[in-house]
Amino acid sequence: MTFRAGFVAIVGLSNVGKSTLLNAFLGERLAAVTPRAQTTQRRLLGIYSDGASQAVFIDTPGLLEPRYTLHRSMREEALAALDDADLVLAVADAGFEPSLDWAGGFARAVRVPKILCLNKIDRVEASTREGLRARFTSGGWDEIRGTCATEGEGVPELLEALSARLPESPPLYPLDDLSDAPVRYFVAEMIRETCLEELEDEVPYAVAIRVEEFREREGDRPTYIEALIHVEKESQKGIVVGAGGRTIRKLGIRSRRKIERFLGQRVYLRLRVKVLPNWRKKTHHLRVLGFRVPAQEN
Repeated sequence: MTFRAGFVAIVGLSNVGKSTLLNAFLGERLAAVTPRAQTTQRRLLGIYSDGASQAVFIDTPGLLEPRYTLHRSMREEALAALDDADLVLAVADAGFEPSLDWAGGFARAVRVPKILCLNKIDRVEASTREGLRARFTSGGWDEIRGTCATEGEGVPELLEALSARLPESPPLYPLDDLSDAPVRYFVAEMIRETCLEELEDEVPYAVAIRVEEFREREGDRPTYIEALIHVEKESQKGIVVGAGGRTIRKLGIRSRRKIERFLGQRVYLRLRVKVLPNWRKKTHHLRVLGFRVPAQEN
């Protein structure tokens, strides 16, 4: 039997469920997911392998009109994934008209095979779903699929359709790999995800996480992790710390539980907060924090 393998770029507007789909494909909570838009800031490789194929998914930030340097970085991450892809999975929110409008004009700009996923299909009346699919049949798509990623509806069928369109190739990564990202990346993302869940208004978007130390210890002693929570202003630092340190303790407890589930071992997590003024707008700060620096500002 011929083996198939290739890169699949997952693209779409913000908050349409791209990362939720990736997690559903892999059966693991690999990518950060929150109800907030722009949760994904950097692209992430997630690797699905079975006996006949290997799909290397590139989860990307939501496409948006950039307002500052970090946004330009995020947009370049998403567009760069299209250059690397053997296959494109475009995700649209079936119940959100701007997302459907975006999908209507996207396919003709992509030269590789492409599948449209109408996600959150549960938001659409069953009697009108076929009509919604018909809206895109002449739009240049190779296939159109409907899913509800949070419930798993349509996900196995979509994965099968993607695998069938991958090019013939030996595996690109070891078959038991789930990602090429280091453990520190996932630790930082779990802390940032918790900040997005717990902090209000603009504060979580001003948060960046850097893992300063990750040390496994002998015997039954917990793994020691120290991480910095970067914010842009002193006022934001005060919010993250909270009265009497209450908020940062809560962030630490919730983050530690996620990290322990991910690692399968006990963890001692120390969080500190540091002001990095206007880091989202300064290329040297973005570079230090591991973000892509936009080409025009390199």
